[in-house]
Amino acid sequence: METQTKTINGFNAEAIGKTVAAIVDNPKIAAFELRATNTWITGGHNRSFIQGFYGGCQEDTTREVPFVYDNDEPPILLGENKGANPAEVVLHGLLGCMTTSMTLLAAAQGIEIEGVTSRVEGDVDIQGFLGLNPNAGKGFKQIRVSFEIQGASEEEKQKLIALAQQSPIFNTLINPIDVQVEVH
Repeated sequence: METQTKTINGFNAEAIGKTVAAIVDNPKIAAFELRATNTWITGGHNRSFIQGFYGGCQEDTTREVPFVYDNDEPPILLGENKGANPAEVVLHGLLGCMTTSMTLLAAAQGIEIEGVTSRVEGDVDIQGFLGLNPNAGKGFKQIRVSFEIQGASEEEKQKLIALAQQSPIFNTLINPIDVQVEVH
């Protein structure tokens, strides 16, 4: 007799339970080191490569080729539109991480979702970056995220938003973090 794998929101429900149990049994499994490299090409155009990482107490070798992302600026910011600008990539990462966090954590709690779409907007005043106005910050002044969630009651939607806010990227953006920079 063939057994079917139960999935919730596209996640294997049994695998979620096994992963959580393994982490409870050995918390070191939860420590990850994510990595990327970047090469400047010209002007605002540069290219990032993402392949290996450390997680689950071992080096990951499942990615045979790296993911490649081009970054650039639009012409108004002196670029050639060869890729999204890095600030847009941060917004993309935020939406992706919040959506995955919401759907995975909901699945872990047995909450099925029919669909999720989201939108993000971020306000930046480049006077701060250019050193033209010391009162203008160098990063986002505000980021606004909105979700449309299908197949959930209003009460469930509020719970799902709270799950989305457990996102590592959301928490990286709202909490100070130690970023160390060096040159070789």
